[in-house]
Amino acid sequence: MKRTALVITVFLLGTATGLFSAWVCSYHQSPVAADQQPLLESLMHYASMEIAAEHYACEGSPVTTVGAVIASLLEMNNTTSRNRLSYGCYNGVCTLSVSDCKPWQDQECSTRFLKFERDNQQQILPDSFSCLDMP
Repeated sequence: MKRTALVITVFLLGTATGLFSAWVCSYHQSPVAADQQPLLESLMHYASMEIAAEHYACEGSPVTTVGAVIASLLEMNNTTSRNRLSYGCYNGVCTLSVSDCKPWQDQECSTRFLKFERDNQQQILPDSFSCLDMP
């Protein structure tokens, strides 16, 4: 009887410690990259720019300007207490996105992307904006 109670107690303590650690780590902040703020500032210069119809694949009400897509991303991010907004660039392709995927989900989650490209001088290419919803 004592052995069973000890095993159950150790199991419950381990489970509680694991859940607490996962919860704490989910709020861990990433270090801020040096080029992030100028990227967002330069992106806002294009807020009134229309996204071409062939580059627009977002669902819901039509939000066809860059600023409207950014607003929809911020609105989607505001539906929960956690920050699900991410952005960054890799090889000249930049994305700003909000994901609705939970860590335990591998399907039935969604992500909205605002994608754009930059040239060799790190200037945004105005014709490269696209909005994409991934189911």
